[in-house]
Amino acid sequence: MPSGPRRKRQPELADPVFFLDRGLGRYVVAEAIRDRGYEVLPMAEVYPGGADERISDDEWITRADTEGWVALTKDYQIIRDHVETLSRTSLRVFSLNNANLTGSEMAGRFDMHLNRIVQRATKPGPYIYAVASKGLEHRWPTASSED
Repeated sequence: MPSGPRRKRQPELADPVFFLDRGLGRYVVAEAIRDRGYEVLPMAEVYPGGADERISDDEWITRADTEGWVALTKDYQIIRDHVETLSRTSLRVFSLNNANLTGSEMAGRFDMHLNRIVQRATKPGPYIYAVASKGLEHRWPTASSED
């Protein structure tokens, strides 16, 4: 029997793998989520050597869907700019609703709502949830009564 408090939760086989869009950076947000026991793939690690700056959003959306990852982003315009691509996927996207947060504020926002994100990510996509200061808001394809 373990003694003392447990800092990290123990991941299960069905836990999501989080893909971080380039706007979330490579370290601060990733480490906050990793500290909670989840696998995190910042875009710069998936597309190394500067390729992360050249890859189109449609390309990473398609790959994240193919790999079964859960996408985290601060690009709230992803709804408007890539709805056709998203419609052809089953991608689960959680987007900050404020692109002007600092790295530590972004990490804090995702950390605060991570349990709810993981819970929602068990449902098949495609969908986009806004990660707001007070919780998750279902934004696409349509608002649902389950929220």
